Parts: sequence; structure tokens; C-alpha cells
Amino acid sequence: MDYQKKPTFIGIGAQKCASTWVYKVLLDHPEVGVSNPKELDFFSYSYGRGYQWYFNNFLALPVTKVIGEISPSYFCDLSAPARAANFDAKLRIVVTLRDPVERAFSNHLHEIRIKQFWGEDLTFEAGLSNNAMYIEQSRYATYLQHWLDYFPREQILIIFQEDIKQDPQREARRLYHFLEIDPNHQSDFLFRQANPSYGEKYQGIDKTLRMIGHLGRRVGGESLVKWVRGNPLIVNIRQSNRRHLSETVPCMLPETEKYLRQELADETERLAKLLNRESLPWPTWHYLNQCLDK
Repeated sequence: MDYQKKPTFIGIGAQKCASTWVYKVLLDHPEVGVSNPKELDFFSYSYGRGYQWYFNNFLALPVTKVIGEISPSYFCDLSAPARAANFDAKLRIVVTLRDPVERAFSNHLHEIRIKQFWGEDLTFEAGLSNNAMYIEQSRYATYLQHWLDYFPREQILIIFQEDIKQDPQREARRLYHFLEIDPNHQSDFLFRQANPSYGEKYQGIDKTLRMIGHLGRRVGGESLVKWVRGNPLIVNIRQSNRRHLSETVPCMLPETEKYLRQELADETERLAKLLNRESLPWPTWHYLNQCLDK
């Protein structure tokens, strides 16, 4: 086993909090090797596959200064911190967070996009009653504390999605400094949006294109499939068939938003204390402070 390819960092989420942006700005950095696919889920879902399977995902990478992978499933997995620490107590941990209520809504759009939630009622309220993880994955203080029980604070970097939107170059440099790689690298992905929540206007079109792709791969035409996918006509058909899910999924009701901000207020306050911050760049934080001022 090539231990030169042993991971030195992991990104742990939370889900729908810009972990793909982190992956992309590391992907083209010459001093970084990251797994393909992005999410190996080893310390959560795939731990039973063993270290040999885990290392095998990095063998094809060139020898670089740092190597890692990013799996948002780790953040809320209660077993993941101990497993990661047992693997290497010196691992550097990258955590991405965003306003917890906005994260929950984005979580809902994601579930619709990947077709894990469907039906005539696609409202956030219907999704919330169906999936308790909408709230659970927004309990940042609770789950971050589990990681702090196994890793010292200086080995954990917290990046807020709101800060990425405000100044992506600054946040990329913070990430590079944390991993001790060249902070002056300019990623091609720096200002791009990752994983927008799109759905199909007409599912039959997308289904037909996917079927053609599957048939092409089955007969060994991988290069032909790639050519077809990159064909301007096909690209235009796909793009014209897309619509942002916000066009079909209504915003959460005001009373739902109020309930969630109240439900997550304690988590938000505890998170600020954990991070030794006087404020957080979130509407939920402002809501909490308005309540405290009354």
C-alpha cells in the first residue's frame, strides 16, 4: 500500500453548505490531490470496506503535498469522529456551514432534485414532516462538539457559505493557508456556483437522453457518449429543459420559518460560543439577538 497517498485532510460538510465549492477550488490546486468521486463516505457508510478500499481511491493520484476527500455525510455521523481520529489523529478537518434554516430549505430542494421526495405536494412543510434530518443536520453545535471531542480546535477550519459568496478569493486563501499550500493559487472554479437546484420541465426529455447514454455505455461507446453530451445541440436541449426548483417549490411559510429559527436558536448561540465569535453572518443569528433584546 502506498502510504505517500494517505489522506491528510477531510471535508465533513455539513450537507448543502458549499462543500462542492471547497472540493472544486482544491481540485485544480497543484499541491492537492483529491479523490474522484468527491464523496467516499468511508468514515460513515463505507467503513466496513476497510482501509485497503479507502487507500485504493487515492492510488491513481499524483504525489502531492496534501491529499484528501470531502464527504458531507461525516458531519452528523456519530461514529465518524472517532473513526477518523483512529485513522489519523493529525487529520485536518474542513467544515462548511450556512444559515441553518436556509440550509434546511436547500436540503429540501436537493431531495426533490435527486427524486428522494416527490408527489403533488412539494412544499417545504410537506418535506419537513417527511424527513427529520432537515432539522437534525442543522444542529451545528451538537455535531461540531462531537468532532471537537476528538480533534483540537486548531485542526478544524470553519468556512461559512455566506463568506464564500461575499469574498470567494479570501475564503479560498483561508483554506489554502489552513492546509499549508500555496495561498496565491487562483482556482478556475473560484466564482462559480456549485450544485444549483435545477429540475426538469419535461422529465421525458431528460429520461430519453439518459437512456441513450446508458445504451451507449453498454455497447462500449463511452467516447461517443462524451461527444454527444458535449454536442451544442444536446447541451441546448438540456439547458432549455431545466428550471430552478424555486420556480415550482414555494418558499416556506412565515410561521414555519419562525418555528425553525426558534428551534435552532440554542444551537446557533452555542455554536457562536464554540467558535468564540461575537456574531454569525446569518438571519437566524439576527433573529436570536432580536429576541434577546426584547
